[in-house]
Order: sequence, then C-alpha cells, then structure tokens
Amino acid sequence: MVKTLLNDRYKILETLGQGGFGTTHVVMDTHLPSRPSLVLKELNPVAKGDKARKLVQQRFEREAVVLEKLGKSHSQIPSLYAFFLEAGKFYLIQEWIEGQTLTQKLKSEGVLSETSVRQLLVEILDVLSYVHEQGIIHRDIKPDNIIIRK
Repeated sequence: MVKTLLNDRYKILETLGQGGFGTTHVVMDTHLPSRPSLVLKELNPVAKGDKARKLVQQRFEREAVVLEKLGKSHSQIPSLYAFFLEAGKFYLIQEWIEGQTLTQKLKSEGVLSETSVRQLLVEILDVLSYVHEQGIIHRDIKPDNIIIRK
C-alpha cells in the first residue's frame, strides 16, 4: 500500500523545488475543514552514522524553534505549523505565502524601475533587520526565496 499522507495529515499537491538538502512541496492539511494549502519542507539528510544523524536532527529542531519564534512575531515571515520525523526524513510545515518569487516577477515584468527596487529593498531590509536583531543569520537570500505577497 502506498502512503498518501505524511504524518497521517498532509497530502502533497505539488512540488515547488528541489535542492541539495531536500524538496519543497505544497501540501493540503486534511485535518482542518478548510483544507488549507501549506508548504512542506522535506530535509533529506545525507549524514551516515548515528552521531551524524543525531547532529542533523538537533540542527533541524533548532531551525524549527527559530522559525516558530520568527513566524509568530513578524508578519512577513511564514508561520511554522509543525515539524516531524517520518521514514528517516525530517519535515517542516509552514504557512503558504500566496504571491510570486522575485525570480518570477523579474521574468514576467522584466527590469524593475528604480522606485520599485528601492521599495522592495526597504521591505527586505526591514525583515532582515528584524531577523538579525534576533541573532539569526539567514544564509540563503536569493530571488527564489523572496516571495512578494499578492
């Protein structure tokens, strides 16, 4: 029998992307009546051995704690809904942000005006300033990770 729900709750609807450490999906929460769309980040640890795997798990749990804290206290940071381990993989469930990535915006609109770039930078810097005030360094800022809300 093929398992169709992760954590007996989340149904994968679409794959958003894949990188060196894992895959990101849009999922549906089947336990809520509105069946909201959420983002599932699947970490595929490449660590071998118990000690390395334990280190990966500790880092994963630390990341979840940070995401939970940041998402609760800043409106432009997605909220964390869950994190769990299943079948040897680690998962985070986050708020789905409706909009387009900066990469998508640039592809659809082309070169942005100076005014648009300044506005975008002010908004991004506001979020980064908040994150840095919390003692966190993002480490993966790129156009694919900047979502412009609808």
